[in-house]
Amino acid sequence: MSRQQYPLEALRKLRDERAEAQAQALAQQVARSSAAQAVLDERERVRREHARVTAETLRAERERLAQGGASGADLLRVSEFETAARTQAAGLEHAESEARRLLAQQRVEEQKLREELGRREAEAKLARNHEANFHARNASAALHAEEEAALEQWNARRR
Repeated sequence: MSRQQYPLEALRKLRDERAEAQAQALAQQVARSSAAQAVLDERERVRREHARVTAETLRAERERLAQGGASGADLLRVSEFETAARTQAAGLEHAESEARRLLAQQRVEEQKLREELGRREAEAKLARNHEANFHARNASAALHAEEEAALEQWNARRR
């Protein structure tokens, strides 16, 4: 006996396709989140390096100035350097803050996609289970029909 066509096969396929599409969307979002994390890591590294270099430079300049013999131009140069360094540090902090905000935004979107994927996978699994039960019931009914037919044939021969 041939296998009976599952009447909701189109629905099962649609749910499988939607789950697969959602998994792909999630993979793309995870890649975007990873890229945002990499940008944040780099901006943190640049800010820390800037702070380290600035502190070393200022320490060296202050030591040189403390040794005496500094001119007004030297004091002005150090003051301008400090001002520029603070401005640059503020810009780096802003860039890091923006990268942190973008990463948080990407992670929120990733979480939404994960939840949606879970829902779609559950729907697809439900449809696959329903199809499996449909085929199992049909196979059981076919087996029962064959057994009944065999029993009737056996009873007919005995008469």
